[in-house]
Amino acid sequence: MFMQRISLLDFRNYSDISLDLGPGCFVLAGDNAQGKSNFCEAAAMLSSMRSFRASSERELIRWGSAGGFAKVQASFQRAQDTCGVSVVISETKPAVLPPAAARPDEYISVGSARKKVWLNDAPKRALDCVGAVKVILFEPADLDIVSGAPSVRRHFLDVTLCLQSRKYCKNLSQYQRILTQRAALLKRIREGMDSAGSLHFWDEQLAQHACAITAERAAFIARCLPYADEFGRQMGIVALKPEYAPSFFAEDAASGSQLFLEQLARLRKSEIAQGVNLLGPHRDDMIFLSETIPLGVYGSRGQQRIAALALKLAELRVMEDIDGDRPILALDDVLSELDATRRGALLNHVKNYTQVFLATAEPEALPDDFMKSAVRLRVTQGTIRQW
Repeated sequence: MFMQRISLLDFRNYSDISLDLGPGCFVLAGDNAQGKSNFCEAAAMLSSMRSFRASSERELIRWGSAGGFAKVQASFQRAQDTCGVSVVISETKPAVLPPAAARPDEYISVGSARKKVWLNDAPKRALDCVGAVKVILFEPADLDIVSGAPSVRRHFLDVTLCLQSRKYCKNLSQYQRILTQRAALLKRIREGMDSAGSLHFWDEQLAQHACAITAERAAFIARCLPYADEFGRQMGIVALKPEYAPSFFAEDAASGSQLFLEQLARLRKSEIAQGVNLLGPHRDDMIFLSETIPLGVYGSRGQQRIAALALKLAELRVMEDIDGDRPILALDDVLSELDATRRGALLNHVKNYTQVFLATAEPEALPDDFMKSAVRLRVTQGTIRQW
């Protein structure tokens, strides 16, 4: 798979650009705050239908945009066909600056926006377009996959599996809805406004979707394991092993739902007292081991970065195994904390991928032989040109 062409209109700091692309490695070079990460963000959004950086989609619309909207549009060559994807973010409530007399702690109001999506020129729901094209992004915050909170690892698993499986997306969406409704019911029971017997229906629903989600997560991590170990060894980590740590355990899928319900029954009093859901995939975790050493606790920053990167590369290989089409890889400032040996190992590994976008503020640190075979793009204040 590769991106043939991309157009950005009033997206972040890009006013209006179009680029013809193709297979190969593209080095996006430029100083900080010029638009390298914004380009990677746009490419990844065409795959996941959401920004990995923005807290509000209104932030994606270029400040001062006359039209009040941002558009990202691209065409892709997939293994069996071509595909066009368009995403438009439209302003529904304008962003405003605070008054001149505002205190320093009064922030800009980012307003609000709505999103519309087209797949091959046909309007679609965003959920139906997730994973139509696949762009795997690695950016500096992904270091937290290893060293951050469990919620970061769960988010990684959910985003990744949604790209692979529409069924997983639907299960996850329904599971999150059930969690919200069940938590509200637990609080009503605690306050004497409802009976504990009313939980039975929601318990059954929770168990059904929880087991499906857990099974897909566990299967994905198992498929990643040999690839992650291979990439880890190439970059200096011995016996890298990502492991799933679910909040409940079942020996097989058939017994999983019943076991989940039994554990829920044991937690009934605690759940009602706290008014929260205490069991399920929303409380799961993943750990990274080098032999028996947990890297999230005892690994160096460099080891943690390599482990996270190895997992991302493994994710790409697993997706290729599933549908026979290698995803696009976007590397946003991933080289800065790698030494020359590991930097070389990474570049040697990815140089033959179908399409790679590599954003860096230090192109001079890239090996000459790599740069000779790459397409070099200079990013300057929201413009992109070859150099």
